[in-house]
Amino acid sequence: MRLIVFIQGAYGERILENLRRRAPEGWVIDDSVIPGDLPAMIEEPEGIVEGMELGGSWDLVIFMGESQSAFTLLPSILEKLKVKSVIAPVDDYEWLPRGLERQIGGEIEERGVEIVFPRTFCALTPVGVPSIDVFAELFGAPSLEVEVINGVVSCVDVLRGAPCGSTHYMAEKLPGTKIGDAKPRAGTLVQIFPCLASRRVDRYFGDAPIHVAGKLAEKALDKALGE
Repeated sequence: MRLIVFIQGAYGERILENLRRRAPEGWVIDDSVIPGDLPAMIEEPEGIVEGMELGGSWDLVIFMGESQSAFTLLPSILEKLKVKSVIAPVDDYEWLPRGLERQIGGEIEERGVEIVFPRTFCALTPVGVPSIDVFAELFGAPSLEVEVINGVVSCVDVLRGAPCGSTHYMAEKLPGTKIGDAKPRAGTLVQIFPCLASRRVDRYFGDAPIHVAGKLAEKALDKALGE
């Protein structure tokens, strides 16, 4: 599996670090930095992308722009790469409003490239695209196995973890918690990791993405406990 990961700030840096820490042996993970000081309106994206010195053949692009300007570079970036699929997570609505997502997604799909925009990144699940699914089997919506002894969580194994690493943090801290307290504690632990999803109420969810991330962890725990 060959991945190239595009980052623009602290959000992407944290996720890239976790991917490199937890990816299977044999995965190749390269990275490229998106300029952080992009203008609000980019008239010639090709000029900016040319300076990024991109190339090569990749199974998957992980694109973690942190501004609308960054996302407008994505079609030009993909012109420089041999790739068939892209994951472009959105953990803050301001980074990529839905209208811009439809515009960019349509342009990219017209070129024969599959793209998904998980909101939040820890909501990602397999979608039927091989290279995306290989990634999503390990990173995305949390999936757990939980052992309980005498009404207390004794062990939590992560089958699939949030790309930022919050699921593993929760799994380390949750043992010793009474079953009745485990679900809210799981959500809280994910949020204080700290979760880097936006704290602003998102019109897509009607809630803050950070709260959505916490609820996904709670849902995974519920499922593991058979509730």
